[in-house]
Amino acid sequence: MRLRDMPRELAIVTLAMIIANITGNMFGPFEPLYLQTLGARVEQVGIFFTVQTVLSIIFRMLGGWVSDNLGRLPTIAVGGIFGLGAYLGYTLAPSWQWAMVGALLAAMGSSLVAPSFQAYTAESAPEGATGSTFGLVEGLFLICQIVGPVLGGFLVEHYGYKVMMWTATGIFFVATIMRILIARRSPKPAGRLVPANLGRDLRALIVVLVAGGLVTWMFVVDGIRDMGFQVIWPFLPKYITEVGGQSEMMLGGLTAGMSVITALAMWPSGMVSDRIGERWGIALGGLLMGMALIVMIAWPTTVGFVIAFGIFGIASAMVSPAFSSLLSKAVPTGSLGMTYGIFLSALGIVAIPAPYLGGLLYSRVGPQAPFWVAALLLILSVPIALWKLQRPRQTVEVKQPSSALPAEAGEVAPS
Repeated sequence: MRLRDMPRELAIVTLAMIIANITGNMFGPFEPLYLQTLGARVEQVGIFFTVQTVLSIIFRMLGGWVSDNLGRLPTIAVGGIFGLGAYLGYTLAPSWQWAMVGALLAAMGSSLVAPSFQAYTAESAPEGATGSTFGLVEGLFLICQIVGPVLGGFLVEHYGYKVMMWTATGIFFVATIMRILIARRSPKPAGRLVPANLGRDLRALIVVLVAGGLVTWMFVVDGIRDMGFQVIWPFLPKYITEVGGQSEMMLGGLTAGMSVITALAMWPSGMVSDRIGERWGIALGGLLMGMALIVMIAWPTTVGFVIAFGIFGIASAMVSPAFSSLLSKAVPTGSLGMTYGIFLSALGIVAIPAPYLGGLLYSRVGPQAPFWVAALLLILSVPIALWKLQRPRQTVEVKQPSSALPAEAGEVAPS
């Protein structure tokens, strides 16, 4: 699907998501450093991100279930309200322990928004163009990853963390109002939540997850890679600024440059996955990510980081639309929200101890140690992806998750 062919409703929702997530990308690359200004040591940063992992696991399946039953756009609006509370929690926190309030609200908000947006994109994709649709939408979405880190780095370097946090909070407030208005203008009535059906729907999805088929192996590959990323993510800014000697502005510039490359490559990568199969993009992307980390370990200089982040940008463009497309074909449409809630929080159950272990490796073995572990895990996922992630022969038929809901309860579109 090309930009001119993008449905108007999907374009509006994507715009609102971009504005909201500019703020996340202002704050995200600097969150570990911000926690250190609140008094957190390296090991405590690892504990903080471990708790974040646990919170995300607790909320993500529930958020996907709410999306499947309440509707995509109302769920995004509610998630935005929680997200606004998260920014206030982070900004007003007097210590890193109090910042946990922000982490709790952030986990609740993202568990509602992320699976809803992914499911809404899948439901809006024309038949036979799922990969290119995800490539286009996720490529546009990367605008926030281009603007956000540069803006955040500029504000941190010139005005400090508190000014950056208050600026992000103000922008997110505007985005929250937009999401609420979009949900209110939806021409279709929202569904309703039936708590008694949560257990039944969850059991049905768990059966799919443990059945040993495509979804199971997607979960395995995702879990291995999640563990690799969580080992290094809390310490990547520290490694770049302290070991690599780069400034906060340079850190933001590296993140933004990576996003530019990803955005440019995303749509072509989605088209390729539609033609030759998603597993090739998933596998090759994982291999390139592992290579990027090795470059970062062996060459911690400005040039090395530029090369590594450039490789990361290409790899992300190969993996993201392919994975999203394959997952949307592997489960019933009526369960997309709950399924994306599991996969797209990027926090597998196996990754729970990873941030804490990464902190121990970083401080006691050496700054390069967690990066070697992450590179090995990413490379390990490559043969599994090639072997097990075969495209399903046909799309699963649409089934509503609950007979107690009105027809098309999960299909809510803005006007």
